[in-house]
Amino acid sequence: SWLASELSQLQGIEPRPSAANYLLIRGAYELESLRQRLECRHFILLRTGISFDGLDDHWLRIGLSDRRGHRRLLAAFRQELSPAR
Repeated sequence: SWLASELSQLQGIEPRPSAANYLLIRGAYELESLRQRLECRHFILLRTGISFDGLDDHWLRIGLSDRRGHRRLLAAFRQELSPAR
């Protein structure tokens, strides 16, 4: 998908292929702090992997929406994962 392709270009996260209406991303480190920043600063709600069997805090679940929502999500990820942070 377009979103997975764009997210794969960001440092420290790896989106996994999905045929469902959600996308899983794996982080090179725990992603709970990123999830909290996305929620507090950008009002984006994501689920952490710890609520799913076999996953841990290195995973986030992204519910897919429309292109506008995906662009908003991508902009927030870019801001939070930028090297200047």
